[in-house]
Amino acid sequence: MTEEKYCEKCNQKMIASQVDEGGLKGLLIKNPKGAQLFQNKKHTRLNPYVCPNCGLTEWYANEPDRLL
Repeated sequence: MTEEKYCEKCNQKMIASQVDEGGLKGLLIKNPKGAQLFQNKKHTRLNPYVCPNCGLTEWYANEPDRLL
């Protein structure tokens, strides 16, 4: 996900970032109504955008429709 985002507080261009979880890119979030562990097809990666000016951090799902 490389869409440009701008800070809601100071209008600075935000930096697309990644969470380092032992080599995974982004956090994995799951719909609790999906199947159990390793079979849950209702999931997507969650990645942060960070404002270099004020530090505001926002999280965006790569494919939010996959949670439906």
